[in-house]
Amino acid sequence: MPYIPKSQYSILYTNGKELYNPFNGKEYMGDYIKYKSKYFAGKDILNLRVPLKKVEIEENLIVKNTRNFLYNRLNKKQYNKLKKSIPPVASRPRPTEEDYEKGVWHRYFCQRVNNPDEVLEMNSEGYKKLKSGEYDNLLYRGGEIMWSLTNIQTNNDNVLRLERQYPRIMFFFSDPEEFVK
Repeated sequence: MPYIPKSQYSILYTNGKELYNPFNGKEYMGDYIKYKSKYFAGKDILNLRVPLKKVEIEENLIVKNTRNFLYNRLNKKQYNKLKKSIPPVASRPRPTEEDYEKGVWHRYFCQRVNNPDEVLEMNSEGYKKLKSGEYDNLLYRGGEIMWSLTNIQTNNDNVLRLERQYPRIMFFFSDPEEFVK
């Protein structure tokens, strides 16, 4: 490495939120060298092996939580996927006369992953959108239950079977007589 005059570089320190390592995508904290418009990890001007990149902040952007902002900047692929996600829409479908003739009916629902008390019932189109990823399928898990329109005990058993996979679902489907003729 050729000699670099002290006037062309400076050794600085960052507590984070400014630079990141482009190879592993992690925030960089510690001493770094600023040489022209480039950044390198460490203090040794003769060892410029780990290049760093500056975290770019768009103009007119209000940053409320710097940790979340930095995470989203460094994980752009995940951030872009989450930014486009839409929460599922709840609906309250009812069985048709054809369903009553069959004696059974499919009911669809989704449960929020980080809050088992939040359960939404949805129609079959909404369930398909959740499964395909059109609705936010990272934060919501979809499920279906076969609802008997003639037998209360079958409904109760089906809800209890789902309880292990969907905790607290029995509080949502608390009335096994619902829609039974």
